[in-house]
Amino acid sequence: MYITFRDCWPGVARRLLLCGSAGCVRMLPRPDAVRGPGRQVGCGPARTRDHGGMEVSRGDGSAIAVEVVGAQGGRPVLFCHGLADSRLSAQLFGPAARELGLRLMAPDRPGIGRTGPRGLRRLADWADDAALVLDAAAAGPAALLGISAGGPFAAACAARLGGRVRSLTLIAPLGAPGWPARGMAPGQRLALQAARRAPAFGGWFLSRLAVLARRSPRLFLRLATSELPGIDRRALAQPGLREAFLAGYGEAFRQGSRGVAQDLRVLMRPWGFELGSITVPASIHHGDADITVPPRHARLFAAAIPGAQLQLHPGHGHFSILGAARQMLAPLAA
Repeated sequence: MYITFRDCWPGVARRLLLCGSAGCVRMLPRPDAVRGPGRQVGCGPARTRDHGGMEVSRGDGSAIAVEVVGAQGGRPVLFCHGLADSRLSAQLFGPAARELGLRLMAPDRPGIGRTGPRGLRRLADWADDAALVLDAAAAGPAALLGISAGGPFAAACAARLGGRVRSLTLIAPLGAPGWPARGMAPGQRLALQAARRAPAFGGWFLSRLAVLARRSPRLFLRLATSELPGIDRRALAQPGLREAFLAGYGEAFRQGSRGVAQDLRVLMRPWGFELGSITVPASIHHGDADITVPPRHARLFAAAIPGAQLQLHPGHGHFSILGAARQMLAPLAA
């Protein structure tokens, strides 16, 4: 999902070079910025505006694209986007993050958006990219925030990164393979079953929908929302969220379908870590009217993660719950 970078960057792209073991970090321009030679800055922590981005180099020279939103110098939060989505969805949390003094860093996963491909054998392997982002941003212990299918990736970081993490917050998290699908919309349930058997086809099919979203956004939204409850259809009819949803979906397929297909593959197989190994404070938020990911998944996350706190939001669905962003982020600023 995506919100325009209005007035966030000057006409000429700024670049910031950060020297260190994590490799190169450079500031990215907004999509419509005029490209220019840029200005290099010496070694030191990455500096960002309220809205901006950075690019982190992996050891093999490929890059991880990161959206940065919220308060400059704020408490760090690593944001994990959902399925067939991108780093740009962090923009939806920007106003609440600025108000609360939080700085959200949202990387695209491999092959998605502007991040270079990298093979993942298991979902938990993505924590290596997350660690590079935290290193490059010179961030202290970070809160983790995972949305929908980004929830398992955030949980993997909580399990794998130890002292780099101070808390875990999951919003409408998609559960593990084999968890009950009762309460899930029939089309969603069938799509996940198909993805389990043929993730490459699932990624390709979703990429065809991205083409439709560009050519006929009204028809795409009609199809995408046909099974949603009224509260979610009304939320997606609001101009800000509607445009964010469309642009974020399209950005996910900037490089084609392989990145989303890989997400599907690792989500639908054993994740490579145990939820019971998470020791940081965890909170889980879920709308009780969500039929994209049933509330049963949130209850199972809460039961599996030691000490996790579950909050069900009455009447909210998978998308309308984003309207409670400030309420859900507030504990991260404490």
